Amino acid sequence: MSQVIRAPAEAETIQQKMRSVREDMRDDVRELVVSAREMTDWTMYVKAYPWLCMGAALAVGFIVVPNRSVVVKPDAEGLIELAKRNKLVVKMQESPPPKKRGGLLTDLLGMAAAALLQSGVKLVTSQISEGFHADGQPHRNGRPGVTS
Repeated sequence: MSQVIRAPAEAETIQQKMRSVREDMRDDVRELVVSAREMTDWTMYVKAYPWLCMGAALAVGFIVVPNRSVVVKPDAEGLIELAKRNKLVVKMQESPPPKKRGGLLTDLLGMAAAALLQSGVKLVTSQISEGFHADGQPHRNGRPGVTS
């Protein structure tokens, strides 16, 4: 019977130890969560290491921002020197000969043709408009071709 009495006492001590271990684990997990939050909080690092954070920000900014493009405006002598140094040969293309402009007679013929074309277009449009109005009915004023 002594074995029966010991078993509940041992069970009690085991249960007590398990409760203690669970409480310790809860405390450890809480500390771990708090520590993880502190490690991921960037403001803590800025407060602890301000100069190091400023240097890191400058380095990141220097890497991220692109360099300015350099604009070179060479003068004529610099281009000639560069061409000589690199044995550059420049061949000038001959420009096409200028178109021969007609004389006074060509200009007069062009103006006469334009005037004839313009008067011809005017005549055709007036004939077409008369054709639309002359549909077999006399005009209101009684005279053909004249509208009131």
